[in-house]
Amino acid sequence: MRVTEPGITKLAIMGGTFDPIHIGHLVTAEEVRREFNIDEVLFVPTGHPPHKSNINMTTSEHRYLMTVLATVANARFKVSRLEIDREGVTYTIDTIKEIKKVYGKDVRLYFITGADAIHKILTWKESEELLQICDFVAVTRPGHNTQELLHQIEELKRNYQTCIHFLEVPALAISSSNIRARIHNMKSIKYLVPEEVENYIKKHNLYEYKICLTVEERDRMCSYVTLKMSPKRYVHTQGVVEMAMEFANIYHMNCDEVFIAALFHDIAKELSLEEKHKLCMHYKIELDEFEKKHIDLAHGKIGAALLENDWGITKPSVLDSIRYHTVGREGMSDLEKVIYLADMTEEGRSPYKGKEQIKSLALYNLNQAMYKALYSSFNYVTRTLGEEVHPVTYKLLEYYKQYDL
Repeated sequence: MRVTEPGITKLAIMGGTFDPIHIGHLVTAEEVRREFNIDEVLFVPTGHPPHKSNINMTTSEHRYLMTVLATVANARFKVSRLEIDREGVTYTIDTIKEIKKVYGKDVRLYFITGADAIHKILTWKESEELLQICDFVAVTRPGHNTQELLHQIEELKRNYQTCIHFLEVPALAISSSNIRARIHNMKSIKYLVPEEVENYIKKHNLYEYKICLTVEERDRMCSYVTLKMSPKRYVHTQGVVEMAMEFANIYHMNCDEVFIAALFHDIAKELSLEEKHKLCMHYKIELDEFEKKHIDLAHGKIGAALLENDWGITKPSVLDSIRYHTVGREGMSDLEKVIYLADMTEEGRSPYKGKEQIKSLALYNLNQAMYKALYSSFNYVTRTLGEEVHPVTYKLLEYYKQYDL
């Protein structure tokens, strides 16, 4: 933490897990700053708070960086690493004392807290001393039981000669838990968090729903897939699962998600052309002009629809890896590349020129492997079969050529 700047006589402290920080936090900080003529608001992401010791919070560094991104545009907002750099359990009294040392004894401190915390404040470590060394600002959303809160505040003032202020903030209707839940359920968080925070969350895949399967669920899925394809096709599928899992371990991917994508990638492969047409209509699957002429390529999109509708798997990355494993697409995720490459290199697939090289490359560089795999597939379709390839193949070859050895 840096030394206080000249002219700071009032400092507000905004503590919280900020998991993630959202518009409600920022509006609250600005309302407090204006209401009490605060010189600076110091955001303090929590380290290891005692009341959340059993909660699996996002790493402190992610929470700190999101807070920095969210506050950087406001010159009156600063962010402190005080708590996240402190070892052990974090207590508010320790943080306040440390801040007083840094900013000086003459700076008046305002600790911003929620209404619920006021009801429990006497259970905090060294609560009586805490009530003496700083002001508290109890913030709540409109509609909260204000009378009960005001009664509690008056009791604390009377019994401990403390200074507690009350402030209603409409934006507190937003919560971090709700934002995490929206991401979990693949709903938009636009305008609930600053754009910079939204982009950071997307870049680092924070709060994304991760699939976890039990042994029984895996067995049921295998039984389902077995009934949907011939023994020969299922042997190929098992090979793809094994190959994909090997790649998943190398690239530290979610093994359950890789397992599902590999298992279901060819679930609709052996359906008749008539069945494929019917299912595309039934599930309202959009096909491009090339897929309409070559309906067999639609088995990936149909497979994704079956997985979503019969098993309730809605995670886009898993569904997309099944949808696009046939010819690929621009902007493929690592999971999509793994399924595409595992499909081409599994042990049971008949040997072809370049197969072992593609597999070897995939073990340490997916992009290099993709170029060789696409080039091999292009040659097989155009030269061996004498057929046309999907137009996207040309774009993919051009893109992945930069990774050629």
